[in-house]
Amino acid sequence: MKNILVVIICVTSLCLSSCKDWIDVNPKTDIEAEEFFTSEDGFKSALTGLYSMMVLEKSYGRQMTFDFIERLVQRYDNYAPEAVTDEERALIYNYGETESSKTAIADIWLKLYNEIANINNFLQYLETNGDVIVTDGYRELMEGEARGLRAFHYLDLLRLWGPIYSQDSTKACIPYREKFNSDSAPLMAANEVMKRIIADLKQAEELLKNDPMNYERVADEPFVGARKYRMNKYAVKAMLARAYLYAGNKAQAARYAREVINGSGLRLARDNREDVSLYEETLFALSMYNMEEKLSAYWKDGSNFDTQYYISRSNISSVFEINEGIGLNDMRYRSNYGFIHTSGNLFLCRKYLGSGLYGENIPLIRLSEMYYILAESVDLSECGQYINAVKNARGISRAYNLGTNVTESQRLEALNKEYQKEFFAEGQYFYFLKRHNMSTFYRCPVENFSAYVLPVPDDEKTYGEAE
Repeated sequence: MKNILVVIICVTSLCLSSCKDWIDVNPKTDIEAEEFFTSEDGFKSALTGLYSMMVLEKSYGRQMTFDFIERLVQRYDNYAPEAVTDEERALIYNYGETESSKTAIADIWLKLYNEIANINNFLQYLETNGDVIVTDGYRELMEGEARGLRAFHYLDLLRLWGPIYSQDSTKACIPYREKFNSDSAPLMAANEVMKRIIADLKQAEELLKNDPMNYERVADEPFVGARKYRMNKYAVKAMLARAYLYAGNKAQAARYAREVINGSGLRLARDNREDVSLYEETLFALSMYNMEEKLSAYWKDGSNFDTQYYISRSNISSVFEINEGIGLNDMRYRSNYGFIHTSGNLFLCRKYLGSGLYGENIPLIRLSEMYYILAESVDLSECGQYINAVKNARGISRAYNLGTNVTESQRLEALNKEYQKEFFAEGQYFYFLKRHNMSTFYRCPVENFSAYVLPVPDDEKTYGEAE
């Protein structure tokens, strides 16, 4: 296993060094990348470079997972709680005035569009130079992954900068680009963006129908191994479930969620002591080399707590329903399972402290989400079994199971609690709240919360330019 890991690390490192000038370039400049696309190995390196970009801190290596998106829902207490008023905590929602919010929003926008630029560039070269890819099936695999990645990025842009979709799906919100050129692009209506996201995903689904789906690392050909680290066949189906639910098409969302649950071969994890990020049930993840070293400042236990994103006892007790007895055996809460319980009654999430076989993973789509999508999309009498499946796998007693006679508000309340617990520090809870246009949430510092739409950056002069 160690030798296999070394091979993957070397390949990734080679990609990062050889692709540096390509992946970091401002997409409005000309890219001299022809040398990457004159051989099959060059295409492999370029595609791996697309994933490597996503691990950087302004993207899914920090801001889009455990940092800015989680701070929007007031996850952390990494300040003195008794000294912080609701008004001070609410400053993050002054998107155009609070400097930290303004900077984070601009950074995320620029980074995601930069990544899309490189995906588009890859797809254009694949169209013109793809004949150099000689291994049977690899060209389809590469195009399917790239289209899936483009849809992944655009859905997150839509979920952040788009309107409350169920209320105003025709509102213009973000530029949509599928060609690599310097032309500016106007803001596109949310429903038109969604059509293109679904179209990309459907094409990716067809292209990836013969995906080998090797979850294990393959020493002699890493490109088709460790498929959880790539936009694989079932990750695309999971994205279709996610996108259809966001668009309000519950029938299609349920269909794809069932396909993933029944066909992926994955099962809900029941122990996260070693598998802290739940790689066992991950459909799509990013690999961050030396992750614990790079991110430990945010999560490590120690004598001082200056940089860590900790939460208080009252916070964790409310989120995981400890006082009611529901969450005492929940592995998402327990000491040295989901959290580090420090001697000072501070609690630190363990998801980004993994190492070894299951470590160094940033989970982006997990199987549990498919259960929640299915629970939200089926009849009320059926929904409880899917919510209960996750709860019971995590260690919650069947005595607290949801029954068959539930109301719509009870279903929503159960899902709200589960999204809080399940996706702590993963950046998914904000999207759940926005999709349902929740007027409040746990620890919400304002009345009638409505700060769900991020503003297009004032100084928007990047790829994907808004006119």
